[in-house]
Amino acid sequence: MQLVNNAQIMGVLNVTPDSFSDGGAYLCPDKAVEFALAMIDAGAHVIDVGGESSRPGAEPVSAKKELSRILPAIEKLRIRAPEEVRISVDTYHPEVAAAACKAGASIINDITGFRNPEMIKVAVEAGADCVVMHMAGEPRTMQDDPFYVDVAQEVCDYLLESAQRLEAAGIPAERILLDPGFGFGKTQNHNLELLLQANTIAGRIHDAGYRLLVGISRKSFIGAIFGTNNALDRDEASAELVAALAASGADILRVHNPGLTRNVLANMTAGAGREDTSNVAYIALGSNLGGPVANIAEALCYLDMLPLTQVKEIAPPVMSEPAYDTDQTPFTNTVCCIETQMGALALFSYLQAIEVDMGREKTRENGPRVIDLDLLSYNDEVIDLPGLTVPHPRMNERAFVLDPLREIAPGFTLPDGSRLEPASEVYGAITAQIPLELLQSEINQRKQQKLRAARRGNKDSQNPYDWNSWRGSS
Repeated sequence: MQLVNNAQIMGVLNVTPDSFSDGGAYLCPDKAVEFALAMIDAGAHVIDVGGESSRPGAEPVSAKKELSRILPAIEKLRIRAPEEVRISVDTYHPEVAAAACKAGASIINDITGFRNPEMIKVAVEAGADCVVMHMAGEPRTMQDDPFYVDVAQEVCDYLLESAQRLEAAGIPAERILLDPGFGFGKTQNHNLELLLQANTIAGRIHDAGYRLLVGISRKSFIGAIFGTNNALDRDEASAELVAALAASGADILRVHNPGLTRNVLANMTAGAGREDTSNVAYIALGSNLGGPVANIAEALCYLDMLPLTQVKEIAPPVMSEPAYDTDQTPFTNTVCCIETQMGALALFSYLQAIEVDMGREKTRENGPRVIDLDLLSYNDEVIDLPGLTVPHPRMNERAFVLDPLREIAPGFTLPDGSRLEPASEVYGAITAQIPLELLQSEINQRKQQKLRAARRGNKDSQNPYDWNSWRGSS
């Protein structure tokens, strides 16, 4: 298992009347500064001050209005905050960025990605660090049917091209931070794809000499996963997800709750690599479209590549009758045991992301699917959210879960210590056994394919005329 990197925490300070989670709470400069100091005490290394809401559909405000909101807070905060704590200004107006830097900010966080050449001039003159974010369109229009062929690659390409423009203007690479812009011009599936591909994105950004900033805190896509409409109820999931993103290579974590984030990071770091502190989860996998065994093998490879996660045991697959919705082809199913340092909410989010990446379409309840991933249990935790219940409430009425689970966990118990007993009516009868060796062969093929692809990528990045580098990597 990889270790969590030394990520820094950026606390969000909105001095706005209409931000999506805390609009109006810190319009008074004194209240804003007290809240910022509390975030610093809780673990924030940077305070990001914003005077204009960038939530979907937000109306723009004038630079004059924005300045009237942020300058008093920045000036007071720079006097009272420890010298090592940096202040960032969240703006796309060059005149606002210039005034904020004179008042004490040393980072410019531009949601428009420094498209305005005047903003680049301000950054050069101020010697400020630059946060370049990807956003399709503008806040008023960014959610109007955004489209990508490959969202991770396209977002990363855009960010790297933008960073190169800044370097060409005289801004050193070490002062450039790149932000994929979760929730900015992305659908739910786009956000989940970015989450799943975070390690690849981080690798490309780091290889180019830049740093990665992620801002997913309290975003609506988290609410959609768990059915939490109140933004404040998303803090725990936010903290778990940004900690997982730190393990994937994120350098700066932009969050609303620095204290909770710091605690999750500390717990994850303390337990990384120690099996005695790993969390144990059981996951059910099922498929009845395409090649079901191959699909399950692909999903297991995904699971084994998640941050701070390892697949420890896999039950022999079974074929079963379809449960509930019987007008479809039989399913192939198995259950696996994983060990992970991720929290249950982060793990569940990644399961959703894997389903999306593999092409599952949830158009028919209990209907055909390329892959289905159910979180059956996570340690002895009990979770009751609109979008997630753990332990899984229906696993005892599914033969295709009960039998494989017993195969790898014969002593499995529920959080209250009771045994998992079959329900009075059990669905999805098992019709055939599939050798575990067949599934393992599929897994090994996929691992070899990924290894060959990685080697090709490594060779593509080398000097084609340097024979020694080619020979050493083959």
